[in-house]
Amino acid sequence: MDDARVVHTRPEWFAEPHHGFAWIRMIGALVVIYGHSSPLAGTGDLFPSDWPLQPDEGVLMGFFAMSGFQITESWVRDPHLGRFAAKRVLRLWPPMLTVSFAMALIVGPMITTLSAGDYFAANGTWGYVVNNAGLLTLKHELPGVFLDNPWPNAVNGSLWTLPMELIAYAGLYALLLVGAAKHRYRWVMAVALIGLIAWDRHLEQLPGSESAGSFFSVPVESLVAFLVAFAFGVLLNLYRIPLSPLAAGAGLAVLVLMPNSITGSFWMTFAVSYAVVVAGHFWPSRLTVPGVWVNGSYGVYVWGFPIQQLLAMAGIHNQWLMLICAAPLAYCIGTLSWKFIEEPTLKLRHYFTPAPKKKEPEPAEEDLDEVDEDPEDLDDLDDLEPEEPESVTPAHEATTKRRPLPRPPAPSPEPPRPGRPGGRPASGPSRPSTPPGGTPRPAGSPADAARPGSGTPRPAGPPSDAPRPNGVDRQRPATPPSGTRIDGAPAPRPDGPQRARLNGLPMNGAPLPPARTRRSAEQRPPRLPAPPPDESVLAKRLSGDLDAGPPPARPPARRPGGRHARPEPPPAPAEETRPVRPYPKRQDGQ
Repeated sequence: MDDARVVHTRPEWFAEPHHGFAWIRMIGALVVIYGHSSPLAGTGDLFPSDWPLQPDEGVLMGFFAMSGFQITESWVRDPHLGRFAAKRVLRLWPPMLTVSFAMALIVGPMITTLSAGDYFAANGTWGYVVNNAGLLTLKHELPGVFLDNPWPNAVNGSLWTLPMELIAYAGLYALLLVGAAKHRYRWVMAVALIGLIAWDRHLEQLPGSESAGSFFSVPVESLVAFLVAFAFGVLLNLYRIPLSPLAAGAGLAVLVLMPNSITGSFWMTFAVSYAVVVAGHFWPSRLTVPGVWVNGSYGVYVWGFPIQQLLAMAGIHNQWLMLICAAPLAYCIGTLSWKFIEEPTLKLRHYFTPAPKKKEPEPAEEDLDEVDEDPEDLDDLDDLEPEEPESVTPAHEATTKRRPLPRPPAPSPEPPRPGRPGGRPASGPSRPSTPPGGTPRPAGSPADAARPGSGTPRPAGPPSDAPRPNGVDRQRPATPPSGTRIDGAPAPRPDGPQRARLNGLPMNGAPLPPARTRRSAEQRPPRLPAPPPDESVLAKRLSGDLDAGPPPARPPARRPGGRHARPEPPPAPAEETRPVRPYPKRQDGQ
């Protein structure tokens, strides 16, 4: 259980609250064994009667306060009456029935003063099992068992608080029916606590112990006192009362300083109840152990008394020796009870746990159009292109960062292109811009899109520095006319079929459409036939097919020598270095 009210500044110092409560319950069960050692050994009370804080009584108060706090948390998480009742039955009955059957049917026949036949024929034997199964009708005697002990005839006196806990569950169940767990009706629990306090104070004034009688086998005076602690634990949870170790310590200090009186007994209920709840939330994490070692507190509690009676029957009459022998045996049997009885039965709770909510179904295909209308749900289709083929990158270019060039937006989906913008520049000499089939690209083709901010056309598809799918590297559309490369070395002149191709003749001698050559600024690119039907309107407009008149008057950029200047790439940031430009700047005089 996790409580949002407690925000630890160093959460790694503290264990989870449910683990802290398990530790406190185990320590409390061992303290109860310690408190029973003296009367069962026949040496009187273990604690002086003038002590204002009686440890065994305070431990029982703490048990009821923790039950009220944790059970309320269970209801808040799953407010279902049927499941709530089933969980309480699975928690309370199995360990109690186990120890009752074991003592009546296994241990009893072995230690009884009667014969086996007389023992099983006696009504008290089966009455012990039936009455204990009813819980409210507890019976503590078995025929011929523990007759000569210092505390005679009592088989298991620790069971006397279980009917009180069952009544506490029933009272909380009734209050939850009227909505006491809801924020607006939680005042009902406060009224119930005030009524229990008034009743307890009235019974405290009556002369004699347990003078108020009993309800079935449950003494009323003790019942009301423990119900006050239980209701206070419920109220701590419902009202989210702050949990402070300083306040808990101060309350216990005041209790120690008070005399053993009616007022001290009343204050002990609240001081101890608040302290155990705070201790569960502030339990140190370094004491965290596997749950199996501390979860068997219920088994330790219900098995401790019969083990001590057996030790007393064996002749142990010293309270400290009784404690030294009984505590380890009770702990071992309680741990086995948790492992093989309580834990398996508690796992049955998943049959009462509500099924998890189903996830909302995915939208059908006919509903995708409505979902896609939201711009935030749309994918960037321009990024969904095939991956680039692997290519060898020189070492000096391996870490070069290059900004992808802008590309005109396409109004309609186009087939994926073989390259991605911003590819790596290829090393080696530049090659003519010739398709793999051997035919040069016609001038003014749709692939020659105008670059923004320049009068010179540029490819509209992948940039010229992107590697070709078939391995042909295309870095520049044409060899520099000056016959030199960008690094100053003489460029190889095309000859043979390549030269014929550049001169406008194909390799097989057939005439080619006029190749794109260097032209003056006044010339207009020739028009092409109608593009294929799958090309976009933007490609048609860029190719000139949709031009109604002469191109817009835009003075072309010139360089010395009267030739068109190659468009320069966008200026790079000052902190970024570019050893190789994707579109190198031409040298003067070319």
